[in-house]
Amino acid sequence: MPANSTKNTKAKKPAKPRADQVFQSKNSMRRDITITVAAALLVVLGVVVYLNRVIIYDWFLAISYHAPAEVTAIEDKISLTDRAKLIFAASRPSLDNRDDFNRNCDSHETEISILGCYSDGHIYIYNINNNDLNGIKESTAAHELLHAVWERMNDSDRSRIGSELMNVYNDSKHHDLLASDLDTYSSADRMDELHSRIGTEIKDLPDELEKHYARYFKNQDLVVSFYDSYITPFRELDEEIRALEEELEKVDKEIDQKTSEYYKQAESLAKEIDEFNRCTATEGCFASNAAFLARRNELLNAQAGLENLYNQTNEIVNHYNSLVVEYNSHILRGKELEKAMNSNIEEKEID
Repeated sequence: MPANSTKNTKAKKPAKPRADQVFQSKNSMRRDITITVAAALLVVLGVVVYLNRVIIYDWFLAISYHAPAEVTAIEDKISLTDRAKLIFAASRPSLDNRDDFNRNCDSHETEISILGCYSDGHIYIYNINNNDLNGIKESTAAHELLHAVWERMNDSDRSRIGSELMNVYNDSKHHDLLASDLDTYSSADRMDELHSRIGTEIKDLPDELEKHYARYFKNQDLVVSFYDSYITPFRELDEEIRALEEELEKVDKEIDQKTSEYYKQAESLAKEIDEFNRCTATEGCFASNAAFLARRNELLNAQAGLENLYNQTNEIVNHYNSLVVEYNSHILRGKELEKAMNSNIEEKEID
């Protein structure tokens, strides 16, 4: 071909894929998208499950639990939120009589009344039936439920709520109440116990705690009222016993004073009577019969006064003895209530 000749070269078109190749390519893309979406969903599902693992676990525990009628009645009375109901059911609460309760709660101490326990994920409530202790089972159920709640809280929430709990504990209005028996708990368990006690025993809490307990109780004041109901007889007895102790101490001092005065006057009068009798036996000792009679009347009046002092002292002693009877009656009443609350105290142990 001559050097100056030209050649028209046409661009070649790419070969068209066959129909089956196009179909396979689209299927491959769809599979890739499906796998990607599925993987993303699995990741999301995994995160959701992880974040809600406690609730999911509680749900699995709860669906296999069938509450006895008495437990359901207690649950209804303390007016739980849905979250609290789930935790309560997951804890499989039981209302136990003496032997079962002592075994489940490992309770063998006669000096301390254990009303309930949260052990190995279970709530156990001592089945106390005493008309003077109305509200005790409801209060105990709420108390133990809060132990289950504390167990489910993460470290951050425990630290945040724990700080609020300590503020209430250090408040002079509540410290004496909350400090009672707290030293019987290990340092690791004290905050857990405070969490249950404050939530069931104290009204009008700081806002942060109000919001916290509102997650579990629809009406926290109602829960506290159950505690107040059963603790009132003890508070009244304590007040009456303290008043009686003060009165007994006061009357005892009065008896000592009257008795000392009586013996002092009696000794003095006895000497005066002896002197009068000697004078009477001595001629001329009295200047006149009138002097004799005047002195005799003085001694008779003194004797009557001494007898009156004796009677007054006896009245005070009788009053003291009646106070002792009343005091002992209150002590016995307190022991009876303690016996009703303590699963390890037998009837014969109360004297």
